[in-house]
Amino acid sequence: METKTASTGIMKVSALLAEPSWKGLLAFSMVAAIACISSGIFLFIDLPLPAMAGLGLVTLVSAGITLIVLKARYTAGSWLPGGISRKKTTPVSSPLDKSLFEPESTVPSGSSGLPEGNTPATLERYWVVEPYSYVTIKRVGNVGFTYVISEPSISKKEMTILLETYTHLRDIIIYDETEDSQKTRIDPVAVARIIRAFDPEIGEDRIAILNYYINRDLSGYGPLETLMRDPALEDISCNGNDLPVFIFHREYGSLPTNIVFSETELNQFVLRLAQKANKQLSLSSPMVDATLPDGARIQITYSEVVSTKGSSFTIRKFRAEPMTPLDLIRYGTYDAKTLAFLWLAIQHRKSLLVVGGTASGKTSMMNAVSLFIPQNAKVVSLEDTREIQLPHKNWLPTQTRELNAEGIKGDIDLFSLLKACMRQRPEYIIVGEVRGREAQTLFQAMNSGHATLSTIHAGSVYEAINRLTHDPINVPPVMFQALDIVVVQSIYTLGKTRIRRCLSIHEIEVNKNGEINPTPLFEWDVQNDTFLKRYTKSRVLEEIAFHNAWDEQELKHQLAKREEFFSWALDVQPPTLRDLANAIHDMGD
Repeated sequence: METKTASTGIMKVSALLAEPSWKGLLAFSMVAAIACISSGIFLFIDLPLPAMAGLGLVTLVSAGITLIVLKARYTAGSWLPGGISRKKTTPVSSPLDKSLFEPESTVPSGSSGLPEGNTPATLERYWVVEPYSYVTIKRVGNVGFTYVISEPSISKKEMTILLETYTHLRDIIIYDETEDSQKTRIDPVAVARIIRAFDPEIGEDRIAILNYYINRDLSGYGPLETLMRDPALEDISCNGNDLPVFIFHREYGSLPTNIVFSETELNQFVLRLAQKANKQLSLSSPMVDATLPDGARIQITYSEVVSTKGSSFTIRKFRAEPMTPLDLIRYGTYDAKTLAFLWLAIQHRKSLLVVGGTASGKTSMMNAVSLFIPQNAKVVSLEDTREIQLPHKNWLPTQTRELNAEGIKGDIDLFSLLKACMRQRPEYIIVGEVRGREAQTLFQAMNSGHATLSTIHAGSVYEAINRLTHDPINVPPVMFQALDIVVVQSIYTLGKTRIRRCLSIHEIEVNKNGEINPTPLFEWDVQNDTFLKRYTKSRVLEEIAFHNAWDEQELKHQLAKREEFFSWALDVQPPTLRDLANAIHDMGD
């Protein structure tokens, strides 16, 4: 019992001496001094044999503790207090993010169920990358509801293995691209071989976790990987260093996350994002608008040149599958009656302008109703960043090009694209957004017989007309005779839920005095969340009936059968985009 107590005491003393602090250094100095004094007594003082034996034992214990401490400090690299390394090395530049390696909770490897522990403060918990990362939306202190990412925690030893593996992968990264998966990934067999070279005894479950982090940080988006892969998110934004990254959740709105970048980490991360988008970012060109490989739209500012809070970025995500008319009905943004009208109008080459504020769903709506364009019609789309996705085979997507380098000509803006588009004999022209001189060319295209679909930032139909008829756009009022329909959309908050609704659908007329008169056809009833028909006569419908030799009864029949189509399509298994487009085409013939 006494031997065990003495051994425990020696271990405690050794632990104190090995501690990389001033207390540990002081204790280590005292033990070393005792050992030296004991040795000196042996040399210069003549003592009785029992005393000599006692001092010898003290000397041996002191020397043993000193050796243990020296070995512990050598292993920890802590010769001096504060953990100063024994060897001065050059830090390796690595994209591996260290802030999320010790999350609030650990995801059990190989588990298909979420960890227990829901509380009344937790709104929802769901997997994003099963079984490695999941999200919890819960109340955190005084911050309110927060979007918390949980990933597997790793040890310091595994952190070292990750950094060493990254160093090796810089030279031997292996890519495997197949037709089934067009995403670049790192070969897990090569990664496992490198990891086992550093730790032969590591288990398969730990290799899988390390491989997750390597793919996340080398070929993915690092700490934003979970955010980028969460289909429930629409926007991801960071307003500066030492601030939480914010997201916009489709169901819960704007929420802070548990991701925070330091100044150095944020500068390196935005440079990496620009590189992924094939754009140059520097102090001389500190702003970038681009499209990421997965189609997301990104805006980046670098350093404090533009923003006083440092580098920043905003990512606008888009659905993997584009919005369809059926989705617009499911979400309540439109109903079958309003979409049947738009279907008939677009099919018969009527021009449409979608009006709304930021994040009101203008582009998604325009993409959805573009399915009403006949399948064989020649379609040309013009955008700053690619967002439109069509199943049409006779579709030419184009986008602008902006060169950052000074003194180099070759920028291609929407105006240049639109002029070139007019020479390609399109039947339908889709413009992502008009905000400058390209609007005049767009209205000229309308007046020359081309059907156009476009969007503009404005809060109402009257605000849109004011924007178009005044600086810097200045479209002459007489040219509005070719614009047939204006759709107004907006976004609202009901409790914690954001909803998008079509506020109204107008047709445009210009009188003899050149005054632009929008006539409401449909309006949203806020109280009942329904859409009310406001017209008795419609110029657009009358023109369609005239060109098809329909009487009033046939016109009503054409609208009714399109409404019935939506009712039928909503009751069956959701079709693919191609199948839905073909069904719409067959119904329109």
